[in-house]
Amino acid sequence: MTLRVGLSGAGPQGLRALDAMEHQRQCTLAAVHDAREDHAKRFADAGDLKFWTSDFKAMLGYGVDFVVLAGPLAERLEQVQLAAEQGLPVLLHTPAAPDLPTMQAMTAIAAEHETRIGVYTRHHADPVIEQLRRMIAADWIGGVTTVQSIVGDDELLRTRSTAEQVDPFIDLASAHVHLATSLIGRRAQSVTAQATRAFLTDANDSGVATVVLRGNVSCTFSATRLARADAFAIHGTDGGVRMAGDRIWLRGHRPFRGHVFDYKTPGVEQVLARRDIESTLAAHRTKCELHGRFARWLEDTDDYPVPGEQAVVDFEILDAMTRAAALGVRVEL
Repeated sequence: MTLRVGLSGAGPQGLRALDAMEHQRQCTLAAVHDAREDHAKRFADAGDLKFWTSDFKAMLGYGVDFVVLAGPLAERLEQVQLAAEQGLPVLLHTPAAPDLPTMQAMTAIAAEHETRIGVYTRHHADPVIEQLRRMIAADWIGGVTTVQSIVGDDELLRTRSTAEQVDPFIDLASAHVHLATSLIGRRAQSVTAQATRAFLTDANDSGVATVVLRGNVSCTFSATRLARADAFAIHGTDGGVRMAGDRIWLRGHRPFRGHVFDYKTPGVEQVLARRDIESTLAAHRTKCELHGRFARWLEDTDDYPVPGEQAVVDFEILDAMTRAAALGVRVEL
């Protein structure tokens, strides 16, 4: 069965959703909403969609099976409420919410109406991540000891835009927080953080946080609006993995035969370029694509990496980062 999707948000994230669903069998984009009518129309024309609207309720009434929210964060609580009242599940693009209370409220609304809510982060759509999850679960790097993350987006610096200022931890680090907790499977114990203002006068533009997970796993998350960056690493007692751009560095204490790549020589660092395994990645992308996986989850034929309940737990970490930076104290969880 192919589920019909209603998309809210005709911006860059919406375009990525359109592209991602193009080759999906489990779901197809049927309607688009954006409060800016001209944006909705242009998006519909580009995607060859028959229905577009500036009225969110009208999209809900078009006969969609679930809703993808990729627009402004300030609108999401109301949109989840309206969708849940129609019995429609909701997939939230990261960042999923502007703050912890909103994330909690949206999850509670979905539970009240007995529907489902999930969070989309592009990292979980990467076939490499699914293989790394299996490798870590198989003790390939030994006991996990350290996580390192840095994420940067300098669009705000380049455009001098001040629209919808969101805390940099939530705006930028949330995707890597979701990734770290799903790969490691441990809850946070404490958080310390610092934030800086180098460009913005009324909001933080950079920050760094240290999160200690159960088992004394130390995680550092750096987020900045003053540079472009996207790097993530997990280290263990017997190896580790680092990902940045096109490169993947791996070292483990045993061989591993995977569905995307093989690791052959224990103790030796192996470096992969994604372009060299592109044919294999392409063969697995459709199965890993998260809009389709969300559709399968709704039909109980697959799981989903970041359901609403897990998103709340992750937002407790993000909220602790913000409070720790503001108060200059360690926050216990």
